[in-house]
Amino acid sequence: MARAKGKLDALLDGLGIKLVPVYRRRAAAQSHARGTMHEIRNQYGDGHLVFTLRCIKQTRNNRDELWSETIGAISDILIQRPDWAIDRAGDVLTAFDDIPLGVLRGKAVARRPWPVRATLRAMIYERLESLLDEPEQRLVG
Repeated sequence: MARAKGKLDALLDGLGIKLVPVYRRRAAAQSHARGTMHEIRNQYGDGHLVFTLRCIKQTRNNRDELWSETIGAISDILIQRPDWAIDRAGDVLTAFDDIPLGVLRGKAVARRPWPVRATLRAMIYERLESLLDEPEQRLVG
């Protein structure tokens, strides 16, 4: 008898993402990040989790960067910058087309023992800020 799908798995079906156990190798559109996704969903809701995952899954070169640290870092940024997530969702998704999440995650991993999620969060935020925020007006004196 097959086990009924949980709410998280059913939600992810709509995004084309499948959660797999950590002992199985990930394939395209698969993730081991069940715990991270549960944490985000429980704290911020389905809509926030879906938008966080869309920032990865629905962008040009990042479709399979469904690592727990990457998901967590993007969620953290979107919580800190609700103006981006709410007012400029389309711009945010477009900006992620130009952010190489896999390359940045590799750099963050290489900087261990610093926490990967925190390091990655700073790297992604810096890129997003340069793409989404207006250049500072500097006083010329």
